Amino acid sequence: MIFSEYADTVKHLKEKFDEFDKTLSDRTLVVTGALPQSKLREIIENFDASATKQKNNYDVLLSTDKLSEGFNLNRAGMVINYDIPWNPVRVIQRLGRINRISKKVFDKLYIMNFFPTEKGAEYVRSREIAQNKMFMIHNTLGEDSKIFDIDEEPSPAGLYQKLTQNPETGDEESFYTKIVNLYHEIKLNNPETIEKLQNVRRRIKVIKKSDENEMFVFFKKNRLFVKQAFEEENKINVTDTSLEMILDKITCRPETESIRIDENFWRLYEKVKLNNEKPTTTAPPISIEKNALGVIDFLIRQKENPDLVMLKPFLRTLREDILDYGTLPDYTLRRIANLSNNNSGINISEAIAELGKLEKELGRNYLDQEKNKQYPDKEIIIAIENRNT
Repeated sequence: MIFSEYADTVKHLKEKFDEFDKTLSDRTLVVTGALPQSKLREIIENFDASATKQKNNYDVLLSTDKLSEGFNLNRAGMVINYDIPWNPVRVIQRLGRINRISKKVFDKLYIMNFFPTEKGAEYVRSREIAQNKMFMIHNTLGEDSKIFDIDEEPSPAGLYQKLTQNPETGDEESFYTKIVNLYHEIKLNNPETIEKLQNVRRRIKVIKKSDENEMFVFFKKNRLFVKQAFEEENKINVTDTSLEMILDKITCRPETESIRIDENFWRLYEKVKLNNEKPTTTAPPISIEKNALGVIDFLIRQKENPDLVMLKPFLRTLREDILDYGTLPDYTLRRIANLSNNNSGINISEAIAELGKLEKELGRNYLDQEKNKQYPDKEIIIAIENRNT
C-alpha cells in the first residue's frame, strides 16, 4: 500500500513503474480521484481480507489519501508513506488501513517512510517550506524523522475525533491555516503583543478562566513537548498531548481575565515536572540511542588506528547531535548501533568503512546548519492552567 498526498505524485510513480517493470506496473492498482463502483469492487476483492469474493489481480495499491480512511486493506502487509502529511494523524489513518482488528493476515506488518536527503531538500526547498509550516505546529522541525515521531501519542479523545473525520469534507480549515489566521489577527489588532514576544522571558506561568480545570505545560527541548495535567478522583493525571489538540483550550482574548498563581498551580506544575518533562517513550528508540552512543564513545577512546583518528571529529559531532539536538533519524542511529555485535564486539575496520559512508552522506559539518536553527536556550517552559471558577 503506497500513499502520497498528491494525485500528480501518484501519477508520476505509476509512470516510473511503467518504465522500471511492466509486470509490476500491470499488477499495480492506482487510485487518484473518483471511485466508481467497478474500481471500488477491485479494491475490495484484491485487498480486503474479509471480502466474500477474493481476487489476486494486483500486488500493489498506489493511492492518494482518498483511501486513508474507511477501507479494510489488510491483504497488504506493508504501508509505504512516499510523503509525510503535515498532520501526523493522517499518517495514523494510513497505517490503520492494514492494521485491522477484524482479521489477522500477517504476523508482522511493515511501515516505510520516505524523507528527502539533505541534498534533495536543498534542491526542492522542502525543508525550508516544512520549517515555515511546522514552526507554528511543533515549534521546530528538528529533522525529517521528527515530523512523524513514533514517540508521539495523541490523546484518545483528540485522536478519535480526527480518525472519525471524513478527509473528503474539506470545509474545515486546516490546523496550519488556523494558526496563520490567528497570528495575523493578533498582528493586526494587537501588534504590541508581537513585539513583546521578541523579548519574552522563559518559564512563563499563567492561570486563566476557563470551562475546565486542567494544566498544559510546554517544553522546548530542540522540539516541542506538551504535557496535560488534570485532577480526577483526588489523583493528578499527566498525559502527552500536542498543540493541535489543545489550541482552542489555550487561546484567549485580550480581555480574558488572569488569576493569581496559588498553591494549586504549583501542585499541578510539580507533578508535571516530576513526570520526566518529556513524553512517554517506548524502550526501543531509547535503546537505539544508547547503543549508538556506546559505539561512538568506544570508537572515540581508541587511539591506535590512524583512519579512526581522522573520523573522530565526525564521531564527536554525532555524539553532540544525539545528546543535544536529536536530528538523526532512527535509521541512521540503527546503522551506528548495529556496528556493535553483542557476541564479538565492534569490528574496527567495518566501523571505519560504515562511518566513512555516513560522513560522506551527511557531511562532516552537517550539524552546523542545524545549530543555527536552534534557540539559544536548550529549554523553554510555558505553563498554562485553565480554571473553572
